[in-house]
Amino acid sequence: MESFGAHLKSLREEKGKSLEDLAASTKIAASNLDFLEKDRYDLLPPRVFVKGFIRSYVQELGLNPEETVRRFEAFTKEGEFPDYSDEEHPVFYQKPSAGTFISGTWFTVALTALGVVSLSILILAGVMRVFFSDDRGKVTQPRVTTAQPRGFTESSARIESDQNHEEAAFSQPAPGQTGKKVLEIKAVANTWVRVEPDNGPAEELVMAPGDIQIFTAKHGFSVQTGNAGGIRVRFDGRELPALGKVHQALSLTLP
Repeated sequence: MESFGAHLKSLREEKGKSLEDLAASTKIAASNLDFLEKDRYDLLPPRVFVKGFIRSYVQELGLNPEETVRRFEAFTKEGEFPDYSDEEHPVFYQKPSAGTFISGTWFTVALTALGVVSLSILILAGVMRVFFSDDRGKVTQPRVTTAQPRGFTESSARIESDQNHEEAAFSQPAPGQTGKKVLEIKAVANTWVRVEPDNGPAEELVMAPGDIQIFTAKHGFSVQTGNAGGIRVRFDGRELPALGKVHQALSLTLP
């Protein structure tokens, strides 16, 4: 069967569009569109967001998105990708082969030790911030815009329970970074986020419930996510209110 990415690329070239053209009109990073055309699903967000990318991509070409999504499903079933059922996590993955370092005992021990050290640093930094910071409570209000991805419906993925939306957020003190802005993101549901500090290189990652990521910058951040209700945000020690609903796209500028 023809590569799905090659099929998308041929559709785009027939319409005389470049990746940059589609990136500008769909608001999807050009790197993600390039990964899509190269079938690099291991570098893309979860399956539900990939389908959203495909729908936006095809709609900008004036074609039928549902027909293309069905072709995508057929390709993943006949190719080297797992045939996901409703009970499986909708993420493209590749299981490590037996005997690799990642699957070994030493890796588990090292990862556990790193987690203990990281937690100790976070607690110490939080205590220092409480006692030595003079700037608590002086955070500028963030600018938030939300939009539902075009062509995206709740039926395209199994939506997490609304209980996830009500989970408690941060239990640990905020880390302190002298002279730096600190952004903490905690996932309460499966979500994809993109963080760009000080207009520099952006970082994209997939987060599972309970994951916490910390970022630093001199001035501020630009944040994007496909699941506003699936994350909680703390900026410079101040926890922000809930940013949106489950599977609602979000763009956030801090401060």
